[in-house]
Amino acid sequence: MNNPTNTPKTSRFTVNSTMLECLTADPSLGMVLMRDFHLGGCRNCGFNPQDSIATVASQNGIPTDRLLAAMNRES
Repeated sequence: MNNPTNTPKTSRFTVNSTMLECLTADPSLGMVLMRDFHLGGCRNCGFNPQDSIATVASQNGIPTDRLLAAMNRES
């Protein structure tokens, strides 16, 4: 997206945001998690909603910065 005022873009979520906070703020992230990372669709790929983005990334072998970017819809 174009930023005409050249102000820094701030991310909604941080590595310390819980999955519950993220999914409550943007329910469509569930689809992103399943499509891009196979997370949250079944018992084997589930996560605790109170876990942070960093914890979920670490537990599933996903680079934290990659998961965070996907959660914030950054390219």
